[in-house]
Amino acid sequence: MYNLELRPTRRHLLGQEFDKFFDSLNAKAQEAMYSPTCEILDEEKRYSVSLDIPGIKKEDINLEVNENQFFVTGERKRGEQQVVRSEKVYGKFARVFTLPKDVNPDAIVASFENGMLDISLPKRRKSPYSKDKYQLKPIPPKE
Repeated sequence: MYNLELRPTRRHLLGQEFDKFFDSLNAKAQEAMYSPTCEILDEEKRYSVSLDIPGIKKEDINLEVNENQFFVTGERKRGEQQVVRSEKVYGKFARVFTLPKDVNPDAIVASFENGMLDISLPKRRKSPYSKDKYQLKPIPPKE
């Protein structure tokens, strides 16, 4: 009678090592790439942006306008408790929005309550000339 022993092949062992390596990278990447979900509404006089960022303190959120870019950055910090299991995402986050041309960046306001960041991006008043159409006519010949 033959004694058959099943041993993992080198390929199988190497595959397991790769799986462990990439699983650890994936966990780190998820923490590094935290991106809060958002909703953007186009209303008559403004754009409304709301971001879900529960578990963050107001002082850990930064808002900045640079040219036509609007930046929302912050950090969700892990507490000091001994965690047995966690499915929450911690770390720094950043969202960047390109401002439409009709937004007045000097009038942007935001509020933060119950884990919801609400940002109001008021639209500029429309110019009376913005909808004018002109007929092209040939230039009369010189005499």
